[in-house]
Amino acid sequence: MRLGFQPSRRRLLRGGLAVALAPSLSRAQGATAARPVRLVVTSTGSGEVLGRALAAQLSQQLGVPVVVELRAGLVGVESVARAAPDGRTLLLAHTGTLALQAASSPRPASARGSDFVALGPVASQPLVLLVAASSPIENVPELLMHARFGSARLAYGSTGVGSAGHLAGELLQELAGVKLQHVPYKGLAPALTELLSGQVDLMFSTLPPLQSQVDGGKLRALAVTGARRSPALPGCPTLAEAGLKGYECAPAYGLLAQRGTPTDVAAPLSTALGKALESAPLREALRQEGAEGLAAGADFHAQLQAELDKWSRLLAKAGVRPE
Repeated sequence: MRLGFQPSRRRLLRGGLAVALAPSLSRAQGATAARPVRLVVTSTGSGEVLGRALAAQLSQQLGVPVVVELRAGLVGVESVARAAPDGRTLLLAHTGTLALQAASSPRPASARGSDFVALGPVASQPLVLLVAASSPIENVPELLMHARFGSARLAYGSTGVGSAGHLAGELLQELAGVKLQHVPYKGLAPALTELLSGQVDLMFSTLPPLQSQVDGGKLRALAVTGARRSPALPGCPTLAEAGLKGYECAPAYGLLAQRGTPTDVAAPLSTALGKALESAPLREALRQEGAEGLAAGADFHAQLQAELDKWSRLLAKAGVRPE
């Protein structure tokens, strides 16, 4: 399914970002330039942390308040899709949520990707494949052996349908030719509890919130899902290195506005994003969350479309639908 994202031209209007944005927003809204910009964040945990750090830097660049509103999953996507295309409501979402939207063809038109302008990339976030320290599985080959020949299907937990951990598990099944049981939870805490108690066998998660459990010997890290090893786990292989050739799962966060947003509104927002990503506080926030900042470029539209096509095809093939 083609999502129809509109690439946004990155150009700085005369007089600076705040000067450029203010008249455009005021014309669209009939309000003063001081009216806040609303940043809807569709994922909890790391997504919320990154959203708040991004909002602080965007506010400095734009000269107007940027307020974070946490609306998880497709609810958040739909709320932004239905907002006026005036630059006052923006969306921070990763490709998992957007791919779930794309895979859900019965969804109303207002919730489809064609309703968005891609302002620019924010970050990608590799995951780590974890088992409990009490698990008999010591490495990826052993995991695949259990998955192929074990008497019971292995179960993997995630923080919800369409989450990054869910995508990682679906990709593992496709590339390894195995069947796993997906068990979605409402957040990381219950998923971790079930993993430690043996109710699920494995989980894909971002590393920072679970680093202490790994270092303390409660969890065993088998592999990382990105293209490179994690600096925090230098001895842990990538899944590709562990035998799954072509495996890479590092869902990307992007900043989006509604389709139809005027270029003279979208352009300074896009430029502000690029400058925000250069700031030391935001770079540090990304590092602490195990995320990698993504450089903006003319090909971001194509990159985002390729990511969404990849994951939406995978979810559709697996028959995944919103809960």
